[in-house]
Amino acid sequence: MNLLWVVCLTITAVVAGTSLCFWLLYQAREVATTVWTLEHVLCPIVRIIVLLIVISQVYPALTNTSTELDFWSIVGQQGLFRDLLNILFVAGLLLAFIPVLNHPGFALPLQSMLTIALVFNWQHQAATDSLQLFPSIATLLKIAAYMLLAYFATGELSVPVSRWFDRRLHIEGSIRLVSDAIYLMLQIPVMLIYGGFLKQQLS
Repeated sequence: MNLLWVVCLTITAVVAGTSLCFWLLYQAREVATTVWTLEHVLCPIVRIIVLLIVISQVYPALTNTSTELDFWSIVGQQGLFRDLLNILFVAGLLLAFIPVLNHPGFALPLQSMLTIALVFNWQHQAATDSLQLFPSIATLLKIAAYMLLAYFATGELSVPVSRWFDRRLHIEGSIRLVSDAIYLMLQIPVMLIYGGFLKQQLS
């Protein structure tokens, strides 16, 4: 896995997805119902697709032979891509009702780990009984520590960046999209930590 390529592609995907949401919200800013639909339906789906693009680049780190194409070939089998989108969308809705976990800083890492666990399980169905998908205590502590670090880092960055977007685009409330974009870019270490836990079981 080329980490520089992964970071560059992550930034490109996040910027493209966030820009699309900004543009759609700007176009629909005077229609309240349309804005609500974009914020709560379309933009979360865009965020999920961006998350999948990032995961597809990190997923090959689980083995020494797979590539990002293997990830897409797995999720492209027999409607699994549709199932994955539905699962992640519903998971996002459910997390929205759970205190603390409804924050993007915690919801996005959970969604990324859920995605990796599902794809990993689909890829290694023959060895499912011998594989443990739920992370160990040590892995959970590492992930929790990083999630807190990402939470505070995003809090410092999102306010000035969102204010800049608000002024440039003449909109209000962009901080949510900006925060989500920053959190998405900070997901790579969480994916690598959890992926490393799964990879150990294959050796």
